[in-house]
Amino acid sequence: MGWNAAMTAAKGAPRFARKPPAERRRLLIEAAIRCLAEGGMSAFTIDRICREAGVSRGLINHHFDGKEALLLSVYETMTEHIAEMPHAGLAEADPVKRLNAMIEISFTEDVVAQSQLRAWLAVWGEVAADPRLRALHRKRYEDYSGGLSRAIAAIAKKRRRKVDAEALARMLIALIDGLWLEWCLDASLLSAEQAKAACYDLLEPHLGPIDH
Repeated sequence: MGWNAAMTAAKGAPRFARKPPAERRRLLIEAAIRCLAEGGMSAFTIDRICREAGVSRGLINHHFDGKEALLLSVYETMTEHIAEMPHAGLAEADPVKRLNAMIEISFTEDVVAQSQLRAWLAVWGEVAADPRLRALHRKRYEDYSGGLSRAIAAIAKKRRRKVDAEALARMLIALIDGLWLEWCLDASLLSAEQAKAACYDLLEPHLGPIDH
């Protein structure tokens, strides 16, 4: 279950009574994400997160070493799907199927969540200023880009095409990010199917037809 679906499922449920530490920590992170989604970084305060979670300040201090550590955990949770993407479709030996799986995951409802745009923009705005966030962002990007470039390189090799797989992977990521942002700003601009088609339109001139 992705972080957006988990947050939705958690609403209205009993929050912290007799829950193990890992569960309490997760629910605090989800409360923090909801605050970001509702009000951006200005809403990312200990007092507001405590009210959202229905807990005392002491519980947050018990689980996180300050607000910066909580924000890092928030970003880790929000980007879990990115960490999983390089492994998408690895059961398939065919690199085309692996690439298809990674593109499909990029535009699932749980990833493309319009209601969470403000949360993403808020955290992205902090990446440049926080070295730990920046390091995590780089790690996630490198894992994702590496998974894409390996699939692209395998397809190109099999088809005897000369392709800069790393550059094409970077272009694909930039396209996916741009399509996601446009969809969040105005969902009437394109559908998930149109977004996926745009990705294949980028790849196929370099790799040839890709079944999807």
